[in-house]
Amino acid sequence: MTDSAIRPQTYDLRSILQLSLPAHVTAWVDGGWRPAWLISRLHCGDGWIGLVQYTAVTGHEHTLRLPIDRLAPPN
Repeated sequence: MTDSAIRPQTYDLRSILQLSLPAHVTAWVDGGWRPAWLISRLHCGDGWIGLVQYTAVTGHEHTLRLPIDRLAPPN
């Protein structure tokens, strides 16, 4: 799956990098977009990583690190 299949090409990562933390975002997890909290951002050798917290379809809360390109502003 390509990134353009997930997100429109007009998406601008700066919209995530400029958010005050914590921030509401939408995260690509579990094969779909889910509401999440962006808790922190870290720039590493491979690019930006975001620490997010979301509730899975099971109802359990998860905290994980995702590449910033798997995050979008809330709908």
